[in-house]
Amino acid sequence: MQINKISHSNELLEHIHIHHKHLSVKIFPKLGGSVQELMVNGTRIIDGISIDESGLIDYQNSYKSAVLFPFPNRVKDGTYRYNETTFQLGINEKSLNNALHGLVFDKTFEITRSELFEERAKLELTYKSDGKLPGFPFRFELKLIYRISFKGGLSLTLKIKNTDTCTFPYGLGWHPYFYTNDLASALISIPAQDFYSSDKRGLPLEPVSADIPPEFELDDKNFDDAFSLKNPRCDLKTDSYDVSLGFKYPEGTYLQVYTPPHRKNIAIEPMTCLANSFNNKIGFSELAPKKSDTWRINLFYITKS
Repeated sequence: MQINKISHSNELLEHIHIHHKHLSVKIFPKLGGSVQELMVNGTRIIDGISIDESGLIDYQNSYKSAVLFPFPNRVKDGTYRYNETTFQLGINEKSLNNALHGLVFDKTFEITRSELFEERAKLELTYKSDGKLPGFPFRFELKLIYRISFKGGLSLTLKIKNTDTCTFPYGLGWHPYFYTNDLASALISIPAQDFYSSDKRGLPLEPVSADIPPEFELDDKNFDDAFSLKNPRCDLKTDSYDVSLGFKYPEGTYLQVYTPPHRKNIAIEPMTCLANSFNNKIGFSELAPKKSDTWRINLFYITKS
């Protein structure tokens, strides 16, 4: 396994390249510590951005593989009330007047540790907030730990620590897109308990019991909806690879599934809470001063070439 720091004329596109024989992973510290490539045996699994100016525009619009904190998905009107105080987040989904996908997706993470072995690697990145983020005036430290194995696995561990003197609300999420040139024939397995469709602003409606088969073909189905899960996992089978996502969390887990209009990929987004949880309290969590929380997402893959 090798690890290289790749420079670029635009510092936002500087990245860490971890590679070994037929494996390639690219992580961008200045784009929220996001992983923008997972390629195995020449097969693209995680669909990232191109490494140019158009890629930056793509990231701003798609949030590809963004780490989502302190909230995944949307907060209605960017407004929430906590401990008798009303907070106003920035509105970055202007067409729907929502705050979208947290506050760290575009932050610079520092590389704080790297470990390299023959067939595996570990990379730790850290972001520290000074308590001045608009709408979230709390100090915290967020660590991302990527573990990459040549033998078919990538994991992402999120470690959040409250470094402030007061408790704050939070949720965690990850926003990877999985590439396929034939989404219609792909099979997905979601061990769903409840189904949350979305209103015209992308906010969850009242849940209904999820009546879906154990595995189904995506065909021409369109998703921008959420599920609560009986079992914290999701499986996707395409014509070129199979992936399995596991993401156990003590307080329960949720999954957002999104199919873009171009249908060249699918976003499978594990979350510790539902969209708008700062207001609807579904999956809502709080972290006391000096306390920490950890969430690990495991991704296993098999290519068919």
